[in-house]
Amino acid sequence: MFVVFVIVAAAVLFGAVLLVLGRGDVLQPEVSGGAAQLLPDGAVHSGDVAELRFSVVHRGYRMDQVDTVLDRLQRELAWRDHRLAELESRIPGLGNAPLVRPAAEADPLPRRRPAHPGDAAGGA
Repeated sequence: MFVVFVIVAAAVLFGAVLLVLGRGDVLQPEVSGGAAQLLPDGAVHSGDVAELRFSVVHRGYRMDQVDTVLDRLQRELAWRDHRLAELESRIPGLGNAPLVRPAAEADPLPRRRPAHPGDAAGGA
C-alpha cells in the first residue's frame, strides 16, 4: 500500500510541475518594447550616451543593440586615447608624465578617513 501511495504522490507532483512550467517553453518569444535610440553617426558626445535607449524585450535589452553600442564606444575611446597621446607628445616639457585628473573627478565617492593609532587605543 505504501508503494502505491508513493507512486500516486509522485504522479501528482509531476502533474503539478507540468502545469506550472507549461508546455516546456522556458522563455517567452521576444516582443519589441519600443523604439531604440542608438548612437548617431560621427563623433560620440556625452549627450549621445545620455540619450541612449535600447529596445526592451521580455528577457531584457536586445543583446545585438547593446553589443553594437559597446563596440562603437570601444572604437571611439581607443581613437580618443590615441589622439590624446599624440597631442600630449607634441607638448614640450611634458615628457611621459600623464595628465592627472582632479581628485573630484578621479574619485567621486566619499572615502572613510583612516583611523589614527591613538584613536583605536581609546586615547591612551
